[in-house]
Amino acid sequence: MISAAPTRLRIVQGQRQVDPQRNREDQDEFRHRMKVNFVAAIVLLALLTFGIWLADAMVDAQKAQGCYASGAHSCSLI
Repeated sequence: MISAAPTRLRIVQGQRQVDPQRNREDQDEFRHRMKVNFVAAIVLLALLTFGIWLADAMVDAQKAQGCYASGAHSCSLI
């Protein structure tokens, strides 16, 4: 059991060492993920905006169609 303690100490010390190349790769990967997340957020926002606009246009068209179907001649959208 006494010999197990130095082995654990070496493992812990090995984990604390930082490889500069791997650290740089992790930073590059982090930056890439942030860029991709930003682009995905912009695309999601654009889709949401388009969906709201489309729903609003459909409601306006339905109102106009109902007005014309009732026989009115001066159906103006406000």
